[in-house]
Amino acid sequence: MANSDPEVSPPDLLQYAMQGFQMYEQGRYDEARVIFQELLELDPTEGYYRTALGATCLAVDELDESLEHFNEAIRLNDSDTAALINRGEVHLRLGNILEAVHDFTRVVELDPENKDPLTERARVLAAAARQSAEEAQRDPEASQE
Repeated sequence: MANSDPEVSPPDLLQYAMQGFQMYEQGRYDEARVIFQELLELDPTEGYYRTALGATCLAVDELDESLEHFNEAIRLNDSDTAALINRGEVHLRLGNILEAVHDFTRVVELDPENKDPLTERARVLAAAARQSAEEAQRDPEASQE
């Protein structure tokens, strides 16, 4: 861990991250965002903080910023299924269907035995995204409406 503040121990960081997650779960996105931004300043190499920050941005429809955070989280850990699924959802919402399918497919590849609950969600979203892409190819005018 590249914790730049020697006064803050790894257990303290974990506790603070758990507090941020609780804020997120309670819909207190602004408070969660502040926590994850502070954690990111303390340890910019921890991908979870980027993923969590991206999720808080996604929750308030800040798609471009969330995409930046998910991209960075995946750069730090290309097996981060939460970042991949969330980035896929951002791509879907931005109309980037092929990119979304790529991210969802990657999640399924990372968990072929379907052990992670996120994998089933990725399978469903990938199928829906593929169907949307096929419909757009069959009827290009309908996809522009």
